[in-house]
Amino acid sequence: MRVGSVLVPVLSLALSGILSTAAAQSAPSRGGAVRPTSLVTWTGAKPDSGSDVDITLSAVTASGAPRSYQVVSIPIPDALAHVMKLEIEIVPRGEFVVLGPRTRSLPLSSRRRVGVTIGIPASALAGRLLAADVRFLSPVSPTIVVPIVIDVTLVREILLRPGRTAINAQAGNDVFVPFEIVNAGNARDTIQADLTLPSGWSSRDPRSAAISIGPGETVKRRLRLAIPGLSSTGSSFVRVDLRGRDKILASETMTVEVFNSGSIGRQSGPLVTSALSHAADENGRPNSLFTVSAVGALYDSVRIDARLSRGSALGGAASNAFARLGTFQSAASVVLTAPSGQLSLGNAGTSFSDLTGLYPYGEGALLHLQHANWDVLTMGALSMPPVGSTERKPMLGLRGERRFGDAQLSASMSHLADAGSSPRRLDAVGVGAAVPSIFGSTLKAEVAERRFQDGSGIGWSSELVRTNAQSSEQFRVTHAPGGSDAYARATNELVANVSERLNSRATVSASAWRTTDATAVFSGLKSNGYSLRPQVAFRAGTTVAIEARSYLFDATSRQGIYSAGGGFGSREQQLGISFSNYVRQYYLNTSAYVGNVKRTVALVGQSTMTSRTPRNYWTTNAGWSGQGGVVEFQTRIEQTRDAGGFVNQQNMFGVRGEQVVLPWFGGIRGEGDLQHVSGSGGETSAIVRAGLAVPLINGFALKIDVERNSIFRSVGGRVPWIFGARFEHSITVPMLRTPGTSGYVYEDLNGNQHRDPGEPGIAGAIVRRGTETAVADASGKYRVSGSPTAPVAIDEASLPDGWTPSGAAQGDLSVTLSTSAQVELFVAPRSGISAVQVDLSKAHVIARDTAGREWGARMTGPSTATFEALPVGTYTLVFDLSELSEPLVPRAPVPLLVVSGKESKSITVTLDPRPIRMWNGSSPRGNGAGKNSP
Repeated sequence: MRVGSVLVPVLSLALSGILSTAAAQSAPSRGGAVRPTSLVTWTGAKPDSGSDVDITLSAVTASGAPRSYQVVSIPIPDALAHVMKLEIEIVPRGEFVVLGPRTRSLPLSSRRRVGVTIGIPASALAGRLLAADVRFLSPVSPTIVVPIVIDVTLVREILLRPGRTAINAQAGNDVFVPFEIVNAGNARDTIQADLTLPSGWSSRDPRSAAISIGPGETVKRRLRLAIPGLSSTGSSFVRVDLRGRDKILASETMTVEVFNSGSIGRQSGPLVTSALSHAADENGRPNSLFTVSAVGALYDSVRIDARLSRGSALGGAASNAFARLGTFQSAASVVLTAPSGQLSLGNAGTSFSDLTGLYPYGEGALLHLQHANWDVLTMGALSMPPVGSTERKPMLGLRGERRFGDAQLSASMSHLADAGSSPRRLDAVGVGAAVPSIFGSTLKAEVAERRFQDGSGIGWSSELVRTNAQSSEQFRVTHAPGGSDAYARATNELVANVSERLNSRATVSASAWRTTDATAVFSGLKSNGYSLRPQVAFRAGTTVAIEARSYLFDATSRQGIYSAGGGFGSREQQLGISFSNYVRQYYLNTSAYVGNVKRTVALVGQSTMTSRTPRNYWTTNAGWSGQGGVVEFQTRIEQTRDAGGFVNQQNMFGVRGEQVVLPWFGGIRGEGDLQHVSGSGGETSAIVRAGLAVPLINGFALKIDVERNSIFRSVGGRVPWIFGARFEHSITVPMLRTPGTSGYVYEDLNGNQHRDPGEPGIAGAIVRRGTETAVADASGKYRVSGSPTAPVAIDEASLPDGWTPSGAAQGDLSVTLSTSAQVELFVAPRSGISAVQVDLSKAHVIARDTAGREWGARMTGPSTATFEALPVGTYTLVFDLSELSEPLVPRAPVPLLVVSGKESKSITVTLDPRPIRMWNGSSPRGNGAGKNSP
């Protein structure tokens, strides 16, 4: 009887709950909650008690991110909408939290929905997680449970933390670069580490596999890098990119301080390379070249570049083979470069100005001296002899510049000449100036007298230039009598170049020019043209540009013994589009142009012949570039339609490799070219080339190269294989020692900036002078090169926490322990009157050391002034109380502030208020009678 009376209402309530839940699903959900399905699970355990029966409905789902709160709307089952007493209990699960009361009664007037605020923990993993159970309790029904499920949003966050200690390394050794990878997201992630190293550096580690890291995990890694022996000292930068799928998740640039234990010794001297190269030409004739070069630092601030070659290179094939091997035939030359100038002996070339000589080149000497306010350039040389002749002409020139504030004055003179069938000559004297102009531009002008082969004249030049981070503009007009036969670009020249950045993605550039000239061979030379190129960057490394351009060239030759005279010209108009894309070490560049070419030929006494043909071409190169070398694929397709409608097509396809590391053969690098060119009429040509660079022992190396090129043919018309070999030896010789700076980095325990007995050195401290760097040894001793007049300073980042350098100096460098110190300010009361109430927040307390340096304190309390970091020493306190509402004066004598260690005791300074005098009015002011003592 009891069992039946209980089971009947329980079953009816369950059935009504199922039907009401299904009906509730048809209504739209609010608050982001997902309405439950009609699935009902009865988990009651005791059939004889209605209160012991639990019925679990389907979950209500909401979504949210970690560290957020979500309000979830829970529908009340219809079966409980009219019971007299209904309570809910909210039970959180895991680390989820519930805001507000967890138990509450629901009156009959609000029996439709109930809101629950769920706090999603920071550690919540991505995905669907049970956040809480909402339990509906009534004495006349079983407990109905509605689970709340939170679909936690995916948070992808990878942190890259470099090591905390400074990284120092000797040039020529290996260095370990530590770092940590932290998954601060809420899901497991797989990442790959990519490296960007300084030039010449390499990684000793094999290519690292992908790293799988769970949420909250920290993975420690370290890189082993090889630093080349000739690496410059100072700060070098190693970049690590953590990449996941198609995006970079974290990046960090770590600094490696490279030093040289000798500082001014063998490792930092010039690199001397001697080589013997051998190659055969297209006819099998042997050619040999012996070369010696010395490149590197000769003194602390002087570099040398010296070259010498002896031998012969007959024929184009032999010269090409030598170039492939890195061997070049040239006269002996030495170039010395320093911050204050340059000296060149041997091959010498420069430019004096647009009017007094451009690009003279010969064998002799060139001296260029530079100063902050002046500049001097001079050259004395002999012109290069023409082929088959030993004739040479003298070349002399001098140019000086002087700066006066923002203005600059210049003067130049030259005597230039060369030999040959069409010799050039110029004697010129000119003056010029450069002054600031409108809109941030600079106006340059020059006038010169020019005397040349067949006459003389006054030349002039004017140029307006403006350059900044967003744009650049140049407008130049030049008139140089004598033209290119007198060391000028042309007789008359008009040039305009403009480049503007429209926004962060778009730029546009345009140029236009017009020149006219006359030479000993041509009575008239004329050229003009323009180009317009807008460019858009869609993302980093991806750009698209459209270019329109036109070129015109006309020439009229003079009549002579070997020429009847006449004219010819060419005009080309093109419209094209270019696309460039760079993704890490991969790149793709492609461009396509359509246009036409118009050519004219006019012989003396004959009519002018004109032809106009369409000309289109498409070029593409794509490849990979990195420390392991360069591999590139190339293609060019060119079409030209003749007057008869026939399309002449020339196609080029090729692949090339440069300095490619061959992993199967240690440090051997390979090079190669494979190129095929096909033209109209079945004409074809090809290039096949391969080469190896093999490092040997003790600085010796061997390079070999073999090539078969259709351009080079023997006397019999055969295309031979051209072999070349180079055997070289490289050695670093000692730098010529100059007075560097040496001393000790030491702990100044008493703050007197003098090294006393017992004050220890600081090992590993980094010392800098300009771009030069040195590291103190175990005893604190250092030696650094650079200009002797430049100060030497300690890099504070290399010191232990709490230690600071005392400043730049010469010789011994002191560091002191910095600690906090406090000064308590006490405002004394007036005699017979209550204490003075003053706001001291605007008081300024200054500590001054024996050298006059000052440190300011910060008010950290109502009456406490705190110095955050004071070096060890004794300080005089200075007070600025002018901003206080009540005038106060420090009571003399003000105690000294002594900082002697990590924990300095605070001192107290008394501030006296201004005394008050009272007048009773019965005596004249200023008389002592009638005054009451305060």
